[in-house]
Amino acid sequence: MTTRLPVSEMPAQPQPSHHSLLAELWQQFNSQFPTDNDCLEELCKRACQDGIIRCRHCGSQALDTAFSARAAVCRNCRQPTWLTAGTFFHHVRLPRPWLAAIWLMERGVSVSSCQFHKLAGIAYSTAWHIFNKLATVIQSEMDDNACALPSSLFSPVICKRSRETPARSHPLAEEEHIARSLQAQKECANFPAYMTASATSGPPSDLASQSAGTQESPLKSAGDNPESTQPGSSIDCQPMSAQEEKVYKVLKEQEVHFDAICARTGLPAGEVSSLLTFLELAGHIRRRPGDRYLRTADDKSAPSQKIGDRHCTALVELTASAEALVKNVINFVQEHYQGISRKYLQNYLAAYWCHIDRGRWQQGSLLKACFRFGPIRNKEIRSRVSPALVRILSCP
Repeated sequence: MTTRLPVSEMPAQPQPSHHSLLAELWQQFNSQFPTDNDCLEELCKRACQDGIIRCRHCGSQALDTAFSARAAVCRNCRQPTWLTAGTFFHHVRLPRPWLAAIWLMERGVSVSSCQFHKLAGIAYSTAWHIFNKLATVIQSEMDDNACALPSSLFSPVICKRSRETPARSHPLAEEEHIARSLQAQKECANFPAYMTASATSGPPSDLASQSAGTQESPLKSAGDNPESTQPGSSIDCQPMSAQEEKVYKVLKEQEVHFDAICARTGLPAGEVSSLLTFLELAGHIRRRPGDRYLRTADDKSAPSQKIGDRHCTALVELTASAEALVKNVINFVQEHYQGISRKYLQNYLAAYWCHIDRGRWQQGSLLKACFRFGPIRNKEIRSRVSPALVRILSCP
């Protein structure tokens, strides 16, 4: 005779591992969308249902479509309209891996480019571009509630080289270059001391491999020195340097993309990134979705509180939660990607947000955001560099 244990004493059911969950979801996706035509039909159907696709000639949403056809015919003017033209899926030849990546991410599954290229049977470069473009879309959805943190806090997971890494140097040399740029401009912008310390001395001791108590956390030191982050301090009244004025003059009447700023100023991407960080902290410019920048005075929707004050205050108020957030991100990266490059750190922070915030990134939300975003060129992805202050959101 068997003895049945009370419910409170029954052993907990083991949670499915990441690999078993990925295998199960991949099998479901293959059953639901076995061919490229099925995936293309899903993309076109969703675009029409959400009202994203309109007739290019008369603007009508009344479109007649055929199965897996990329073109639709308007019922009013009878003119054809390409359903994916001018959207995130512009010039996409194989829709299946794109839809598969979105399908998995909407269900909270994070897959590295190396895993996905083997899983979907595509080239590694294709998988890499897919996930970086999706991370760009996710990043554009971050609002003003995003926390700004020094990129140096994530140094424990930066172990891969990129195009920004100096020759014959460790990947962390990129962070050292950013730190030197910030230090060179410290006198001009009166940059908060704790930000420079974090950029030059590395992450907090409890985040790195050092013993506890040997190095004070920069986030905690910010709270111990309120004068360096006092709202309304001289950070926003110091004169601009010559390089800052050069960048500021590019931003006039409309939003300008980061790549366009680099092209018009002729400055390296890393230097432009640090200059934009200083201008943003000083309240002169505002960062918009999609790596676009705008002068604060020209932004009609800008809040009355200055960007620099808001960011500095957020860093002081979020000491404990920010350190916990950094630890969670580091564990997430080490578990799913083993290591990353500093150049694309911001994209991995966006992927982390999509992974944990299941309320915001529920099923169907990422695909809708992709249709809203528009096309992204491969050149834009390759030329992107994470700024000195990276933005991150956690689950509310």
